[in-house]
Amino acid sequence: MILWSLWRRGLLRRADREKIGLFLGWGSDPLQLSRRYPLWRSVGKFRLLFSPAYAEGAARWIEYRMNLFDGLEG
Repeated sequence: MILWSLWRRGLLRRADREKIGLFLGWGSDPLQLSRRYPLWRSVGKFRLLFSPAYAEGAARWIEYRMNLFDGLEG
């Protein structure tokens, strides 16, 4: 469900290596907060797979985080 939601919002093509690395906690700087507490830890993994409403909400949240990273919001 989450991949479908991300694809519909156009986030899969906007995701680059650096954004995915921050989401997974693979940042190059060991002192980054995202390395200690990666974003993937704050979402329910099984609910992302099976709940369309939860996947859509998580996709909106990921879009907001991407926009912050790109400087479009905030």
